[in-house]
Amino acid sequence: MYKTILMYADQFSGFERRLQVAAALASKADSHLIGTVASGGPQLDYLVYGAVTLAPPPPIDHEPLRDAAREQLARFDERCRQLGVASYETRFQDSSAADALILQSLYCDLVITGQSDLSDRSLIWSTRLPAYLALHSARPLLVIPDGDGPVTTPGRSIVIGWNATAEASRAVAGALPLLRRAQRVQIVVLNPRQHYGQHGQEPGADLATYLVRHGVRAEVIRSETTEECGTALCRLAQESGADLIVAGAFGRSRFQEWVLGGTTQSLLSQSRLPVLLGH
Repeated sequence: MYKTILMYADQFSGFERRLQVAAALASKADSHLIGTVASGGPQLDYLVYGAVTLAPPPPIDHEPLRDAAREQLARFDERCRQLGVASYETRFQDSSAADALILQSLYCDLVITGQSDLSDRSLIWSTRLPAYLALHSARPLLVIPDGDGPVTTPGRSIVIGWNATAEASRAVAGALPLLRRAQRVQIVVLNPRQHYGQHGQEPGADLATYLVRHGVRAEVIRSETTEECGTALCRLAQESGADLIVAGAFGRSRFQEWVLGGTTQSLLSQSRLPVLLGH
């Protein structure tokens, strides 16, 4: 099980929805929940001073950023008490969110963040925080979709997007605590004929056998589609009534996905369901 869960507790991208999911998962597994907020101050210095070519600007006052981060941690603390989280702590980092979360991911089992977080000043427009974390986090990343309404705790019905890659395999391994508790698991293999050499004679069958050994029974669904794979996976998951998508992140280079598009980008931008990514 996930014994230590790390949540990015900033005020953007559906804080309340993320916290509800994190608190529910922590309660089910008797886990320790860590809420982290970063000021982003040092990276703001870098962006401002790095862009200056003439006279240097006056020093930037970071205290408002630090105060805002600490206020958000106080909100996290209050909500955890209200939700009855048994074991939790808050952590303030005077750094970028990316640096803070990547470092702390070394010492947790699951990282939770929002879908399209724009608050990290150290990341340029093409590298949103969830995508950056999916690529660099030491642990699986659970991305909760944006919105202000309640969200169902993921794990009852799970769709695995399987393409027989190392990234997808690591995502499945990272999702095992949820897969073992699920009432329904579907392995979705899109366009298996295009990757016959990877999948073998029965695409998805080897993964289903692997999961059985972990106490997980899964149904294999093979589908040919002309849709982009991320879009098709989101649609199939919605139609099946799933509450979680599990997939590998960035099976090709980050630059290729940015230029050409790809499954990871589609999942992060389009999915209305939580997505668990592994790389």
